[in-house]
Amino acid sequence: MKPLEAVRTYGTADANGRLGLYYTMARVPNSMGLLLYVDDETISVRHISGAVLAEWQLETLCERFMQKLPGMVLVSAFTEMRGDTEWFRFDRAQLLEETSADVIRNQFLTGNIVVDLRLHERPTSARNHGTGFRAREDRLPLLFKRVEEL
Repeated sequence: MKPLEAVRTYGTADANGRLGLYYTMARVPNSMGLLLYVDDETISVRHISGAVLAEWQLETLCERFMQKLPGMVLVSAFTEMRGDTEWFRFDRAQLLEETSADVIRNQFLTGNIVVDLRLHERPTSARNHGTGFRAREDRLPLLFKRVEEL
């Protein structure tokens, strides 16, 4: 389905009356009947009717993820306010590296990754503010194949 058609079919009006698709999608249908569908090779945004709004290849998502975030150091800390100053006591550090299409797929299946659609209608097209893929912060290590305690 083309973006403008998706906005016009499934969008809702904002305060200015402009149609938009500003939804977070998971595997359970949202209020508009939109959900994530996961199979062996793709992730798609679908309506409960079966209409496909968007689709991504898992391998492509994995490649883009590795380009943008080949690794990270995840640091945990306890915080304390002392007057107007926030103090940190670092407690744990983990080096997170590498992923795979299977790891990404499993994280969609478990609900750790959700998709944010951010589009609105323009006179002759849809303006895409960028699709977002979000993961729960406390489960970031599950997005990686290699986790090393530092």
